[in-house]
Amino acid sequence: MNKNKRKKHIFLKILLAVFLIIIFTSAILFVNLYDYYRSIDANLDTDTLFYSHGLTTKIYVKNKVGAAVELESQRLYGLENRIFADIDTIPEHVKNAFIAIEDHRFYEHNGVDIYRTGGAVLSFISPSAQGYGGSTITQQLVKNLTGDSEVTVKRKLTEIKRATELEKKKSKSEILEMYLNTVYLSQGCYGIETAAEKYFEKKASELTIAEGASLAAIIQYPTRYDPIASPENNNRRKNIILARMNELGLLSDDEYHSALAEKPELKITQQKSVGSKNSWFTDSLIEELIKDLCNQKDMSRKAASALIYGGGLTVYTTMNVEMQEYLENYYLNSGNFPKSTSGEAQSSAVIMDKNGAVLAIVGGRGEKSSDRIFNLATQMLRSPGSVIKPVSVYAPAIDRKLITWATVFDDIPTKITKLSNGNYSLWPKNNPRIYSGLTTVNQAIKSSTNTVAVNVLEKLGKENSFMFLRDTIGISTLVEKENKTDGGYLSDIAEAPLALGALSRGASLLEMTAAYTMFPSSGICSSPHFYTEVYDKDGKLLLSNDGSGRKAISAESAEVMTEMMKNVVSSGGTASCITLGRKTAVAGKTGTSNANTDRWFIGYTPDLVCGVWYGFKDARDVGYFKANPAAQIFDAVMGGVFDIIPSSERHTEFSKSGNVVTCLYCKDSGLAPSKSCILDPRGHRIESGYFIKGTEPKEKCNTHKEVKICSSGGVSLGECDEKTSVKALIKVLRSFPCQIKITDSQYVYRDMPPLSEPSFEGGKAYFESILGEGEYCGTSGVANPYNRACPHYRCEYEPYDEKIYLPPEEDE
Repeated sequence: MNKNKRKKHIFLKILLAVFLIIIFTSAILFVNLYDYYRSIDANLDTDTLFYSHGLTTKIYVKNKVGAAVELESQRLYGLENRIFADIDTIPEHVKNAFIAIEDHRFYEHNGVDIYRTGGAVLSFISPSAQGYGGSTITQQLVKNLTGDSEVTVKRKLTEIKRATELEKKKSKSEILEMYLNTVYLSQGCYGIETAAEKYFEKKASELTIAEGASLAAIIQYPTRYDPIASPENNNRRKNIILARMNELGLLSDDEYHSALAEKPELKITQQKSVGSKNSWFTDSLIEELIKDLCNQKDMSRKAASALIYGGGLTVYTTMNVEMQEYLENYYLNSGNFPKSTSGEAQSSAVIMDKNGAVLAIVGGRGEKSSDRIFNLATQMLRSPGSVIKPVSVYAPAIDRKLITWATVFDDIPTKITKLSNGNYSLWPKNNPRIYSGLTTVNQAIKSSTNTVAVNVLEKLGKENSFMFLRDTIGISTLVEKENKTDGGYLSDIAEAPLALGALSRGASLLEMTAAYTMFPSSGICSSPHFYTEVYDKDGKLLLSNDGSGRKAISAESAEVMTEMMKNVVSSGGTASCITLGRKTAVAGKTGTSNANTDRWFIGYTPDLVCGVWYGFKDARDVGYFKANPAAQIFDAVMGGVFDIIPSSERHTEFSKSGNVVTCLYCKDSGLAPSKSCILDPRGHRIESGYFIKGTEPKEKCNTHKEVKICSSGGVSLGECDEKTSVKALIKVLRSFPCQIKITDSQYVYRDMPPLSEPSFEGGKAYFESILGEGEYCGTSGVANPYNRACPHYRCEYEPYDEKIYLPPEEDE
């Protein structure tokens, strides 16, 4: 008996010892946990953390009636696709669905629900125990904001303390608002607003009871309860939530049964999937927003990008959705592009209104591979060739009244350089490589004559042209002076860059196209822009952009330039392939770079300006084309785009300034016609042109010289036994160190010195006999030039006798 008592006594001592050890250990653990709890920094900058997760930026366009509509497929977001929903716009039944299943004592606790926490502990100890999870909505918000999901006691204690502190700083309504805007609801959707639009194509404010419960069902296990991936699981949990709401008195019996009967209709097939690629327009818009935020708000590119992708901005763009879709679809079809002998060439295009608002843009052919890839329309810099001439040379010269439509220049090389091999280099060359002789400004633009552009530049002044391009027009890539490593320097204040488009760095299609806005808009040049207004998450205006229109030239100068560029797209012009003129008035200019690596066309109608580039990214020769490929693409694209414009908004004629008149002139002198102008052997040389009032030619033509032409051919300078007729040749003096082909050479007249004999040599003008040794006057390249000497020539004066004209000898 004593033995049993002794054993019992020992057992009690052991039990007491174990109990004391447990108590002691628990006390130590409690003290340590308490110390840790006290050391926790519970300060949580919830606002900063909330916005650091990002709010989705929304992009708006105008529909056909001018109302702003969102382009949901072009939303911009970083890690989280999240659109903010104000708590006051979220229906009570939606809030209650989340509260019922996640934290039904939400309005009673101070951040931590002791009962739910205890239930969670029991669930952890015994998996068979029933519970709804231990974290309150406030605790879940803390976890959502911090991103801390580590399963440890310390992490849980930190969460609890932060939740209780958060309840002291924020109202229940503010906490619920943050929660409903951060909770993950599968399919890349963060927050109730994004999920509502993703699954039901609705705003959160429009959700029904069943739809709200369907979204609340996702939270516990997003992949398992995703309405798209697992509709049956979602429906079962939705019904559990509805029952819970009814049990808690958050739904009446009628509401409960009605919601059970409702079958939420998913609209997922009518949306592009979250994360779809940006359009070329959106890419360009992002770059412009970053640039403007850096320049106007003194932000870094990184900060600007973060704001765009996570700041919840509202951006009102200039995009015309139909035009953008049409242009992108056109560029997807390889059959739409002229074939190059050098391979599959690339192309880009931009369409804007005459105020610089970009309506559509494509930065390359084919399927766009990813977001913000290299954009050939905005980022590639290439030599613009002759498309620069109207904006760098002709327009400012017309505006300063240095030239008119009819001003004549001699299309001949301005520089002739003898090479080491004895040959001569001629500059500038034309395309095709022939010279035409006397040429009006109008014809020079129509035929893209390089020499005339160089001559006009000399009248205008290189510095004036450079400053007009850079400061007035806004070509940002011009180089004033840049030192090179070899001791030389680059500068675009020179003939080749300004008159021929051979810029040191090149220019973008976007900026060159915007330069042409001054022509259809009465001389107002506008900067290209992709948006009009940007608002921050609070609805405050952040940026605005109207294109910064500025007066570049007068309205009458713009009108004269337009009339000349209309001839470019007419018969005989460098873009005669264009057929758009059958629908609307159209004007424009072609461009070819010096090495034939780039083909350009920039054209415009009364409403739109469109630029097209065609070539290779590696600057290969594009090969031969009968018609400029960029002009062909322009014609096809603008033909389709024109049909998109509502007929009530179309303008088919360019505006008139009221200060431009038409007037007759002689094509060879640019002066008022004389009777001699109709005697030119090429036919009458009288044309009608457009002139700013006061600049019309008034002086009579003095270039045509009437001469007798033998019926057998040739200029009759003396007596001729054959029948003669009176014709008028052109008086122009030319002298070269080498022979040059000039098409009007056979119609040139030159006075002969007294007692001089004409040349009778085949293929030569009559006056070539008076040329010095090694001197040439140009040739038309024909066997019997019109200005050859009459074969029946008889001198009217005594033969030259050297003795008669010897000076008398002087006495010594």
